[in-house]
Amino acid sequence: MQRISAKSTSWEIYSGLCARAPLIVRADGRGFKKVLEKSSKPYDIDFARAMVSAAQKFFLHFGPQPALAFTFSDEISLVFLKCPFAGRVEKIDSLAAGFLSAAISLELHRLVSLDCRTIPLCLEEIGSYLMERQDETWRNHVFSYGFFLLLEEGLNETQAMDKLRGLKENEIHELVFQKGINLAKTPAWQRRGIMVYREEGQVTANWDIPLLSTKEGKTLLMKILGQSKS
Repeated sequence: MQRISAKSTSWEIYSGLCARAPLIVRADGRGFKKVLEKSSKPYDIDFARAMVSAAQKFFLHFGPQPALAFTFSDEISLVFLKCPFAGRVEKIDSLAAGFLSAAISLELHRLVSLDCRTIPLCLEEIGSYLMERQDETWRNHVFSYGFFLLLEEGLNETQAMDKLRGLKENEIHELVFQKGINLAKTPAWQRRGIMVYREEGQVTANWDIPLLSTKEGKTLLMKILGQSKS
């Protein structure tokens, strides 16, 4: 076996980069448009279940425990109150991406890959971060319904994208509403995302979370984060 010299390891200039807790590990799908080309549009319940199952497996089998996971579309955000792997960013990103890629591949019965990034923040910023991702969930929800509605009307993808770029969010909402779809009445998981966390010793998937900016949402976050800190 060839021995790696000390000089070789010195090239690993990011290996000593560490983050402090609390931190977020956010994983995003790579090339998932092709993965989802045969899925139901604009949302596929089986794909959502695969994402949730991967997040649950992360709690059960990854090792270092996150406080909660928030997922929508092809994205999973994992909240850690304690540093996994002594905060080593390279290790956190590579192992989280590898684990989730494998877990989702097993669920979908096809190979997929995700990338990861580590986001250090203050304890007080966790709620703001998750509210921001939930806002993105809603924007993605509105855009997705508008996009696939235009495709059904005969526009190609480029034409649909061009039309949507010229519309404000409320205008897309109204466009969809005129076609008989009330985006305020679609399933909650499509509008608000899904959270995975431990509750009474079990890993729970909550498909009907409140708006995290409301009193109810903030109370839920405080309960989850408080349990994880103790």
